[in-house]
Amino acid sequence: MVSGIQTVGILFSLILSYFTFLNYKRGQFTIREMIGWEVVWVGFALVTLYPNMFTVFSGNLGAARVFDLFSILGFVVVLSISFYSYTSLDHLRKKFESSLRDQSLNGIDRVNNTSAKTEKKK
Repeated sequence: MVSGIQTVGILFSLILSYFTFLNYKRGQFTIREMIGWEVVWVGFALVTLYPNMFTVFSGNLGAARVFDLFSILGFVVVLSISFYSYTSLDHLRKKFESSLRDQSLNGIDRVNNTSAKTEKKK
């Protein structure tokens, strides 16, 4: 018997699977990205349908319930993604600032060279 929360989980998985496919069709995802996300959504649906499969793992890892195990794993994943996003964004910001600084300095040099040539002609 499928409970209400399992139905919600499966609907969630199906909807995000569809959005993944749409993003692939729009060219926003490569085939590898689409396959990776589809594996995630199918895995989520399977975990939702058969949560008792993970009772053995939760006991061996010291978690009292399967929900505790998934909560801990969820926090680990979210924190890892947050750290990766932060470091990537910081790296991108530094590259952008460096590029902007170089372009600004090159623009100033061109203006100075142009004005110096204009003064020599006078």
